[in-house]
Amino acid sequence: MKVKLRDVALAAGVAESTASRALAGNGQLAERTRQKVLKAAEQVGYELTERTRKRPAGDTGRRGAVGVVVAALHNSFYPYLVDRLHNELDELGFDMVLIIDEITRDRASRKLRSLLDMLDGVIVTTAIIGSPMTQFLMEQKVPTVLAIRSSLQDGLTVVESDNFTAGAEALQHLIDLNHTQIGFLMGPSTTSTSRGRLNGARSAMDSRGVAFVEDFLLHTDFTHEGGYSGFVRLMRRDNRPTAIFCANDVIAIGALDAARKMALDVPGDVSIIGVDDIPMASWSMLSLTTVRQPIGEIGSISAKLIAKSITDPGEAGPEHHILPTSLVRRSTTGPRA
Repeated sequence: MKVKLRDVALAAGVAESTASRALAGNGQLAERTRQKVLKAAEQVGYELTERTRKRPAGDTGRRGAVGVVVAALHNSFYPYLVDRLHNELDELGFDMVLIIDEITRDRASRKLRSLLDMLDGVIVTTAIIGSPMTQFLMEQKVPTVLAIRSSLQDGLTVVESDNFTAGAEALQHLIDLNHTQIGFLMGPSTTSTSRGRLNGARSAMDSRGVAFVEDFLLHTDFTHEGGYSGFVRLMRRDNRPTAIFCANDVIAIGALDAARKMALDVPGDVSIIGVDDIPMASWSMLSLTTVRQPIGEIGSISAKLIAKSITDPGEAGPEHHILPTSLVRRSTTGPRA
């Protein structure tokens, strides 16, 4: 039976794509990784090309390529993150391949399967809890970094903000303003960001003796439309909240639009707070109170970690970076009327 590339990868303990790049002489791989693959190839009887045998150490070959999986770019959070990732990866000598993933569909996994042979690693910013996409990448031993969200699966490198503290900071701010009827417009319950921020918010309410009302909790998409429709649903209730915590700034901006459409004063009638501190949150027409997460730093660290995982896969074990958040007070929150 003819020995195949996957047999080499298995013997070397690396992804099939890594074995392919090592045999092709991709200079982004560490020389010891290349030598490990070459040794494994010889052990299993894989036929090496003359070009592979003679390629000198340090031959740079082509630049590496990193797939970056993001949600739809009309969410203004992602262009900011993608711009930082692109710049950092470029500085590190990697090209970026952008893959759009809608959280309600599984298109990204299919795209990744077709692109995997040309990718040296993947940064996923859209992971859901127990994500089949990340499970697939782990099984294929593809260098992977989860940015912004975690899939809560062991063995993966994750770079995220302190979502629990972000939720707690938001609620402490609202409670300090004497709000006790607090609504929640959270993202999908399958995301670590929503879960962490909601858990932090509930913890802050418990510690301050403020009751959590299940009827005031809505899960929606991380979109303007989700924030708009969710706000309308909450504010049409007879016993409506006086403040609303939104899982991200885009949801909060949708809520602000809905408030203006309903002729509600913000913060006079209702306070609104988000999370992220995307650039437009500081625009004077919005002036959104929010909890800042270090988006640029998350992008920078994620790029460096994926480069480390690609160039030295034998040495790069899983890491978990949790970055601090901070409250940014602006004009959309105020004392309960």
